[in-house]
Amino acid sequence: MNRVNRPLNKKGRFSHCCLSLDLEVGKQDRRIHAFAAVRSDTDESLVYPGNSQRRDLNRALSKLDELAVGTDYLLGHNLIEFDIPHLRAAQPGLKLLKLPPIDTLRLSPLAFPGNPYHRLVKHYQDGQLIRGRLNDPYLDSRLALQVFTEQRLELAKLVSAHPDQLTAWHWLTATTENDAGFDAVFSDIRKASRPPDMEAGAALQRLLDDRGCIIQAREIITQAGQTFTWSLAYTLAWLSVCGGNSVMPPWVCHQFPEAGELVRRLR
Repeated sequence: MNRVNRPLNKKGRFSHCCLSLDLEVGKQDRRIHAFAAVRSDTDESLVYPGNSQRRDLNRALSKLDELAVGTDYLLGHNLIEFDIPHLRAAQPGLKLLKLPPIDTLRLSPLAFPGNPYHRLVKHYQDGQLIRGRLNDPYLDSRLALQVFTEQRLELAKLVSAHPDQLTAWHWLTATTENDAGFDAVFSDIRKASRPPDMEAGAALQRLLDDRGCIIQAREIITQAGQTFTWSLAYTLAWLSVCGGNSVMPPWVCHQFPEAGELVRRLR
């Protein structure tokens, strides 16, 4: 188990401190075999290379909790569906589990909806990070920070180019207290808090105007923010590039099947 400090790279820095995390989990036993984490503010890292004894994992997770002290958000690629459930199963009392999550997998189809997709993400296939070596949590935790930086830079281009898109995404992806991380991301980019319902509704109306069936568009907007959140955000992302060779990633269709259904309704 190694804890390291490295020089900071301040380019494209998020205004909050994130702990970027990645786990290696056994396919058969579904247990954590190794993990790594990196702080975005100090660049301090922790690597647990794995050990067969359970007490060593518990000790390493306690060290991870110490590393997380003072951070604002937990960051990772497929963090919400994969890493957090495994951490909770291994040690439910971890304080870092109370940190709001920021999942770069969920942000990727919004920041990079067009083909070619993000160079570090297997966007079309399963959304996984493209690794230089297999099963390297340390590399993946650093790649997640790099992907997050590039996502924010790409989303920032929409501030002046497509403000309605950002307004709608901010509103749709920050509907509950559990979405505090995504709220922070879009607030940081837009330099504004989550938009009120009326402002978001007007933005959605403009985005869906002449993009399909008017009646269906009106019904979708009525249900937006409650029934449709992330699914509608991904639909809007695909609509922004449709007509070319871009596709909605299979993992999106699997985790958010309503996204594909919304496209069919608008058609």
